[in-house]
Amino acid sequence: MKTRSKSVLAAGCALALLAPLTASAQVWGPYNAEFPAGGDGLSRPLAGAAAGETLPAGAPWSLSGWVRISQVQSGQALAAGIGDLASGRFLAVGPDGFAVVTSGTEIKGGDAPLPGDWRFVAAVSDGAKVTLLVDGKAVAQGAAPAAATSAMVALGPRKAGGFTPFAGQVAGFRAEARALSEAEIRALAARKPDPLTVFETGSPTWPVQVRQQAGQVTPQEAWTRPQGKDAISAPVAKPAYAGPALLEAGPGAWTLKRWSLVEAPKVVGEGAAISSAGFDAKGWYAASVPGTVLTTLVDRGVYPDPDYGLNNTAIPESLNKQAWWYRTTFDAPAAVAGKRPRLTFKGVNYAAEVWLNGEKLGDMKGAFVRGRFEVAGKLKPTGNVLAVRVSPPPHPGLAHEESLTAGVGENGGMMALDGPTFIASEGWDWIPSVRDRNTGLWQDVVLEASGDARLGDPQVVTTLPPMAGKPDNSLAEIEILAPVENLSDRPVQATVTAAFDGVRVSKTVAVQPGASTVRLTPAEFPQLAVANPRLWWPNGYGEQALHDLILTASVDGQASDEKRLRFGIRQVTYELSVMNPAGHLRRVEVDFSKARQLGQDVTDGSHAGIRKVVDGWATSLTAQGDNSPAVRDVPETGLAPHLVLKVNGVKIAARGGNWGTDDWRKRIERERLEPYFRLHKEAGLNTIRNWVGQNTEEPFYDLADEYGLLVLNDFWASTQDYQLEPQDVPLFLANAADVIKRYRNHPSIVLWFGRNEGVPHPILNVGLEALVHDLDGTRWYTGSSNRVNLQNSGPYNYREPETYFTEHAKGFSVEVGTPSFPTLEAFSAAVPAPDRWPISDTWAYHDWHPTGNGATKSFTDAMAAKLGAPTSLEDFERKAQLMNYETHRAIFEGMNQELWTRSSGRLLWMTQPAWPSTMWQILSHDYDTHGAFYGTKAAAEPVHAQMSLADHTLAVVNNTTTPIAGSRLRTRVLDLSGKVLSDQTDVVEAAANAVAPGRTLDLGFKSGEAAVVRLDLTAASGAVLSRNLYWVGADDAGERRLSQMAAQPVTLSAKSGKAAKDEAVVAVTLVNTGAAPALNAKLTLVDAKGDRILPAYYSDNYVSLLPGETRTVEIRYPAGAGKGAKVALRGWNVTPRTEAVR
Repeated sequence: MKTRSKSVLAAGCALALLAPLTASAQVWGPYNAEFPAGGDGLSRPLAGAAAGETLPAGAPWSLSGWVRISQVQSGQALAAGIGDLASGRFLAVGPDGFAVVTSGTEIKGGDAPLPGDWRFVAAVSDGAKVTLLVDGKAVAQGAAPAAATSAMVALGPRKAGGFTPFAGQVAGFRAEARALSEAEIRALAARKPDPLTVFETGSPTWPVQVRQQAGQVTPQEAWTRPQGKDAISAPVAKPAYAGPALLEAGPGAWTLKRWSLVEAPKVVGEGAAISSAGFDAKGWYAASVPGTVLTTLVDRGVYPDPDYGLNNTAIPESLNKQAWWYRTTFDAPAAVAGKRPRLTFKGVNYAAEVWLNGEKLGDMKGAFVRGRFEVAGKLKPTGNVLAVRVSPPPHPGLAHEESLTAGVGENGGMMALDGPTFIASEGWDWIPSVRDRNTGLWQDVVLEASGDARLGDPQVVTTLPPMAGKPDNSLAEIEILAPVENLSDRPVQATVTAAFDGVRVSKTVAVQPGASTVRLTPAEFPQLAVANPRLWWPNGYGEQALHDLILTASVDGQASDEKRLRFGIRQVTYELSVMNPAGHLRRVEVDFSKARQLGQDVTDGSHAGIRKVVDGWATSLTAQGDNSPAVRDVPETGLAPHLVLKVNGVKIAARGGNWGTDDWRKRIERERLEPYFRLHKEAGLNTIRNWVGQNTEEPFYDLADEYGLLVLNDFWASTQDYQLEPQDVPLFLANAADVIKRYRNHPSIVLWFGRNEGVPHPILNVGLEALVHDLDGTRWYTGSSNRVNLQNSGPYNYREPETYFTEHAKGFSVEVGTPSFPTLEAFSAAVPAPDRWPISDTWAYHDWHPTGNGATKSFTDAMAAKLGAPTSLEDFERKAQLMNYETHRAIFEGMNQELWTRSSGRLLWMTQPAWPSTMWQILSHDYDTHGAFYGTKAAAEPVHAQMSLADHTLAVVNNTTTPIAGSRLRTRVLDLSGKVLSDQTDVVEAAANAVAPGRTLDLGFKSGEAAVVRLDLTAASGAVLSRNLYWVGADDAGERRLSQMAAQPVTLSAKSGKAAKDEAVVAVTLVNTGAAPALNAKLTLVDAKGDRILPAYYSDNYVSLLPGETRTVEIRYPAGAGKGAKVALRGWNVTPRTEAVR
């Protein structure tokens, strides 16, 4: 996310038009600049001009300079001038000659210039008239401008309505506060530009980092540390693993279990002794593997649960200042006999030395690379001892303990030096410092066994060749690349067989000792051209079809190795604006899979290849890419230069959120993570971002595949000009290469980001781009998660909901956030009662920061202004949920309103909480869902009726691939007492994957008034497609009237429905029997003790009901968890009640 330092500012700024410029400033310039057609312009204040000064009307002035066009201008182009576009004075060039443009008036003259020729152009005004001179001669004359203009110089300005962007060079451009004589002009025209002139460009390349910070660099002063009113909790031990030492993990693979753990300084002896059978390991902790050191210590009752209150402050920082020993003993499975065994460490943070049976196997480094160790001749049939010395990241930094006094602190620090690790664990504004910095065996350790032919990491590439130039998707071509390593010292005949969905192909090849790759292609095996394939689609666009591939290698008819994996048949293409070698900005669709087939490298994401353009930055096309069939031009729709993701030929409206870390202690069991993915899908989201690669593990990608969530995948470098940069480039690239090979078959991954908010330093960036090209080849790599073909990050604090329709997060926005307080129950489960109210240090420790990026003061100030200052925690939470619902709905409805014209993607910062946080989330760490979740869910529904909060314009958003004909949109406006003020129905036709704009409501508001607007969209069949309800105030005084609404009687009945295999369901019927609207009716499913049943999946919640309205909500939850279940109801103006489930 955005750090507290700002990015490099674009050159130039406009000044307010307040006071005339002093006469003492006589000459400005010379200015030398060049402009590719696709680049941006340049502007800056005139030297000596103070803020607010202007160039007055009626005063004399002169403009002069050399102009050289690089191409014939298609229209009139502004080359250089002074002032703003509306009232300035500019030299212009067009296809027919030159002009001086003043206050929108053009005075034309002279002959048309030729590309490459320098021409001298001047404009002179005596205050009454303007003379245009070309090559020292007067060619035209007209009236002087009658308006003052701002004191700034504008070179090659863009966004000038009716003008073509200037392409060429300007040399020696000067502006003077007097009228030059013709003799002076002739003298200037006689001096040709110096061929050694250095030109500033309107399209600079991406800069390198010039600033950085190192986090908490001195120990925090004690008086600023968080203080709580409740005691630290007592540790509670959990049962340790008591199963077998080995668990079967697939063909020829076993997971090692039953680990023990101890602090390395407590151990006497080296690895040889520790990994020997006679070593005394009494007193070691029973380790939780996979898991971090801290996970084990909490599980064994050494330290209290750090999720709760201020417990984390009772856990010492020494955990990250020492190494740790892991140890396990096991017998080799009988199936290993006669095979070639190998130990694979799937993930260790940060570095490890590995010992087996008294012998060192080797070392590994980096949290995301697999460690692989051959153990043939070292593994014994029984009594094997494996010992691993794990070291934390070498630069763990110092903890900053958030409090109301200390503030939010810096985001991260020293750990950024270490590259591939969990840099967020040093502490961020959404997570405290994790005491062990996630050190440990955080992923499984596996014993594998194969014959002489061992399979490496396969790659499955799926393409959907277009039929007759149109997307058809009736044929998929499957290419399988199978790395085969011959472990023997002689050539072998290896047969590689691939089987999926009834397709089976085999190929026999001679494999020399060492590694080689077997390719299975449709050209050789027609079966790999699959007709009418079941495609993988993002959530909301179709099925998430996954296919099981079994890949085997045999030698002399005997099975040698087997790999099993899942893949999805899908193809991703990328619509974006790119700078071509000639300097033109092309709007194109790039198909990297086709480029891979052609052996072409079509884009350049290097620092030199990233160019400044209007409204941002853009990657470049290579010379190869500029003429490649893998790059095709598409119409410009106003989105330039922003990205549009396309899957299987369909534009995807990317709605989603950032995952900073799935769990701050890296508890990544599938069972723990799956509810989060399901909730994201049920919220209508289709995209998540693996921020700084902190979630790089198999369950994350497996679940993203299954739930249809596109993954924007970062590597492990963070914000440019703020974070330190990784120092060990080979280590970083080794981890990246392994990640690409390991996860490239997941259909959910759609692009690779080199760095969070900035481009990695040049050597690393070029290396990453090369790895993605060579090891993947089907996806786009871009160095930065923002700005390059993407929107800048933010804002992150509270903004008025209507501004998400007009100002924020345009284009493809990867980070936009707002405070998002959890439910009362989730908050109370994480914060001790004495610290819950008023706002305390414990709030701040759990990320409620009045200052900083999120600045919750903006939220609480708005709450007080709109709804009244809260009087209790319960009142605060009730008001917070009303605001949560409204702001999160507005964020996505603002995107909906301009879909495909000014918006193509919008991701929340954040959707996934790493721990029990009070900030930036749509769900809680314990799976509870609050107002933000349901506001998001409403805006992201498949077909959605909405109203712009900015101007009250109606629209119907059709996110489906099927057109909607004959639907009816009923719009009712009621006052807060329930009186109907208007009721109108419109017929709506909505194209597929498009927005149908409607009429604008005139609410006729006066100051202090408020109303409720209800939208009901029904299909031609009468089926309900969308319901939406807004509470709208004319101003803050109007919104405060919401607090005067009387509580409404809403009846509640809850009935058990038909249960699925692993899931129960409750149908809850709500009826508003009152006379006024009932807002934000919130349901909570609880057990017989009154504790929430979680996870629970509500079809809707925070429901608003008109008088007399009935609504049924389904709640699904794990079977067996609902004995004695009840449903509790509360809301904005709803009489609380609780009913038993019948």
